[in-house]
Amino acid sequence: MKLFDYIKADPFFAEFLPEIKSHKFKIRGFNSRNNPTDFTDEEKMKINKALQKLIEKHKLGKKRGQKTNTNDVAE
Repeated sequence: MKLFDYIKADPFFAEFLPEIKSHKFKIRGFNSRNNPTDFTDEEKMKINKALQKLIEKHKLGKKRGQKTNTNDVAE
């Protein structure tokens, strides 16, 4: 998966998907015996949901000087 060229896989799987085992082999495409291996469709769906959680977790908050509470706005 090209996604893990941009995101470090070990911390991602440790934090968001600890139940997925052998993620390094699945990312590489084959295991230690050179047998092809890949993520299942269910695992791919879980990865997409976890990626959304990661994005939500790291979204930028309010801009500098921006007021968040509507009661703070002067009328």
